Amino acid sequence: MKTGLRVSFSKPEKPGEHPFEPALRFASKLGLDGVELCLDPIPPYGPEHGAWSEGIGKEERKRIRELCGSYGVEVATLCSEWPWGYSQYCKDFKHWARGLEILAEDMKLAADLGGKVLLVHFGASRASSWEEMKGVLRGLAREAESLGVVLGYEGGIWKNLGLGGLGELCRMVDEVGSPSFGVYEHCYWPRGEMRPHEEIELVGKRIVGLHSGRIDPRNVDYAAMFGALKKYYDRYWIFEIDEMEEVEENLKLLKELMLRYR
Repeated sequence: MKTGLRVSFSKPEKPGEHPFEPALRFASKLGLDGVELCLDPIPPYGPEHGAWSEGIGKEERKRIRELCGSYGVEVATLCSEWPWGYSQYCKDFKHWARGLEILAEDMKLAADLGGKVLLVHFGASRASSWEEMKGVLRGLAREAESLGVVLGYEGGIWKNLGLGGLGELCRMVDEVGSPSFGVYEHCYWPRGEMRPHEEIELVGKRIVGLHSGRIDPRNVDYAAMFGALKKYYDRYWIFEIDEMEEVEENLKLLKELMLRYR
């Protein structure tokens, strides 16, 4: 399994460098295999230089791929994070036509940067019906499949739609029936209701991505978690840790766990 970190653009540290370079340099220094590019005009790492798919043109996309090659770090996944803000004003799905256009551009960006998976969600929006949401997701999945991208709906956010929990998301994945739509797993234990290995077993073969917060041996049974992962998933372990000074220690702990249980 490869290791990665969720990042975004930030203020360049050197004259003339691209706002993605500080993150790539940081990831390269730690020996990470890849990064997840967070798409949000106002990212959690500071408002100066948000990453926005519609603002990244053809030449800039080419430059980003070249930079990834020079730092030895790939764009493994991308994350459409802007729906948190969008959904504050468009809680009803009848207002999501523009949002779906942006998601389509996020998919194209993922394909252009070589990202295999795009994490998606609809923030705090509510669906009016199961069938409506299935139609929306089928349309997105068709577009993703044509681009060679896989969409992963973040499991813990699905419930905001009012269509049930993780079990219902698994059912939706089955009904959408596309190889380009699955579950992006991020267990919130101990805040959530299920332990990581229990969620992974429930999601099973539908898992297309994995987020992790800080390594927490006190609350997480990593032997059971890695046992479940061995059955269904071996791609990327993506850390979602906003405090960059904590990443190195957590990466060290993860590698120790991988040696022990993988």
